[in-house]
Amino acid sequence: EASHRSYRLSTDSGLLLEVAKTATSLETQLLHMQKAFQTKKRSNEMRLKAMWLRLSATKSNKDALQREEEYFNKLSAKRSKQFAKIRSAVDAISNKDPKLLFGFVRAVHDATVNDDLHASAVS
Repeated sequence: EASHRSYRLSTDSGLLLEVAKTATSLETQLLHMQKAFQTKKRSNEMRLKAMWLRLSATKSNKDALQREEEYFNKLSAKRSKQFAKIRSAVDAISNKDPKLLFGFVRAVHDATVNDDLHASAVS
């Protein structure tokens, strides 16, 4: 239990408010990203369908279609992983995961220290 003490934070309402704002922002960003990707996915599916309909027996057309499908499958897998990571972060914030809260505080602290170091004195 003593080893986890550094991850425990008192429930500071200001911190929780900022974390909640971040979660809301991430949630909104995730929804926009998913909507944009779904639009791109439908467009790609229609393009592939059109390519299949026009497909002649030439090998180059079949290769182009296969490359297009492989590219989009890789992109789809990449986006799925990205969405899962964002969703995981939002869920961790919603559950007030102490490790995530500690990381958030640490990041804010580090950013503040860096800003203070780079700030110039005003006369």
